[in-house]
Amino acid sequence: MAQKGVQIIAVEPGSLAEEAGLRPGDTLLEIHGEAVLDQLNYQFLITREDEAELLVQRPDGSTFMASVENGGEGIGVDLAQDEVKVCKQNCVFCFVHQMPKGFRKSLYLKDEDVRLSFLYGHFTTLSSSDDAELDRIIRERLSPIHVSVHATDPEARVKVVGNPREGHILRKIDRLLAGGIDVHTQAVVAPGLNDGAIWQQTVDDLWARYQEGRGSVLSLSCVPVGLTAHRENLPSVQDVDAVFAREWVARWAPEVRKYAKANDGEPWLLLADEWFTRAGIEVPGRVFYSRSWAQLENGVGLVRRFLEHSRRFIKSPRAKGFAGRRVLLLTGSSFAPTLSRVAAELNRAVGSQLRVVPARNFSFGDSVTVAGLLCGEDLKYAAHADRDAHARQQERGGRKDWVDAVVVPSSSLRTHTGPTDQYTLRGVVVREEGTFLDDLTLPQMAAELGVPTVPSGANLSHLLDHLEAADRGAFRGGALTSAFHTAGLNLPQGAYNP
Repeated sequence: MAQKGVQIIAVEPGSLAEEAGLRPGDTLLEIHGEAVLDQLNYQFLITREDEAELLVQRPDGSTFMASVENGGEGIGVDLAQDEVKVCKQNCVFCFVHQMPKGFRKSLYLKDEDVRLSFLYGHFTTLSSSDDAELDRIIRERLSPIHVSVHATDPEARVKVVGNPREGHILRKIDRLLAGGIDVHTQAVVAPGLNDGAIWQQTVDDLWARYQEGRGSVLSLSCVPVGLTAHRENLPSVQDVDAVFAREWVARWAPEVRKYAKANDGEPWLLLADEWFTRAGIEVPGRVFYSRSWAQLENGVGLVRRFLEHSRRFIKSPRAKGFAGRRVLLLTGSSFAPTLSRVAAELNRAVGSQLRVVPARNFSFGDSVTVAGLLCGEDLKYAAHADRDAHARQQERGGRKDWVDAVVVPSSSLRTHTGPTDQYTLRGVVVREEGTFLDDLTLPQMAAELGVPTVPSGANLSHLLDHLEAADRGAFRGGALTSAFHTAGLNLPQGAYNP
C-alpha cells in the first residue's frame, strides 16, 4: 500500500484545510512525519493529535509544511480514490477465473484488500498481507476483518488456494488475534477438497480461537462452492449437488445449535442459505441465525430475514397497497420457491396478482442459480418468454393486458455511490446507475418491455415503495438511489462493481 501521499480533490470552504492554504490538486504527503498511505491511514493519523503537522506537495512539485489545530478531527478535505489491491491466490474455485469473456473490466478484478474487508465486509485470504500490513491492521485498529480461511490444514489450504506460501493461515490469524483484532471467517466448501476431516479440523482450530473480549474469531461460515459453465482449462472441482447439500445440512445443522449453546445462545458456526436451497429444505427458524445477522452479506440468513419481514408485512395495513396489482417478479431459481410461497400468501390476503418466474442464467450457466448473478439479458429473456406465453393465452380468450410492472432482483443491479468513492480500479470508466452485470441498464429494459421495471428492494415494503414510485413516474433515467431503496442493491466501492 506504499505510495507517495494522497491527492486532495476538494477542500471545504471555510475549513481548517482552506485556512492552512491547502488546495485541490495538492498532495498530502505526511502527517506527523509519517507517510499518508490512503484514506483510512489519513483518518488514523489526522485524529491522533489535537494539532496536525502536514507536509503538502503542490502540483509543481514544491512542498510546504502546515500546522492545523484540529482537535483530533478532520480538516475538511476530500481525498482521491485509493486503488484496490489485487489477490495473489489462485483458488481452484475462484469465480473470477470462471467469468465468460466480454464483461466490463472491473468484473475480472480479484480484490484482496484488508481496507475493503474492514469497511465493507469483503473477505480476504490475507495473501497480500505481509508482516508490515498485519502490524498496520493492529496499529490502526481495523477490527473486525473478514478472512477466507477455506482450510486450516496447511496442505489442504495450499491445494485450495494454489499458493504454496499461503498454507499457514493460522499464523496470520494468530498474529491479528494477539494484537486485539477480531476476525469473521469463512470457508467455501468443495467436495473432496476441504470437507470431511479437513473441515472438522478447520472448525476445531477456529473454535479454539474464540474467546470473550477483543482478539477473537467471532464466527465461521461455510458456503457451498459455486461453479459456472465457463471452467475451460481450470482444475476439476466437484459441485455441491442436492444429495451432498442434504447430507451436509443433516450433519452440521445440529452442530450450529451445539456451538450456539456453548456461546450463550449466539450462533458461531453459520450455514449459508444455499445449503438449504440446494438441498430443497426449508431454511431454519430465526434462532438458528445470529442476533445481529452476522455474515448476512455472505448469504447467511437472507432467506429467513425475508420470510420474517414478509410474515409481519402481510398482516399489516400497509400490505393493502398491493391490492389489485398485477406484477411479474423475476428472480433466481434458488429463491423462486420461497418467493412464490410468499407471493401466494400476499395474493390471498389482499387480492393482489403477483407471479414469480425464475430466470434461467444463460450467462454463467444453469449451475448458477442465485439472483445476484443474473444478467440483464437473462432477466429480459425471462420477461419476454412470459409475455409471449401470455399472448398465446390471449389468443385462447385470456386477459388481453400483460402486467402492470416487472420487478428485477435488486442484487442483480449495481449502483455507483458518487464521485468520491473510496476505492477504484485504474482504467475503469464509471457506469451510470441502475446497471446489470452485462451493462444493460434498468431504463433500457423498461423501455423494451414497455412497462415500469423496478428493483425488488430487500423486502415487500421496499417493493411496494418502488411500485408506488413508478406510479408517480419516478426514475426515468435518473439516479437510481433518488427513487428507490439502496438496501439489496450492489453498492460498489469506486469502480469495484461485480
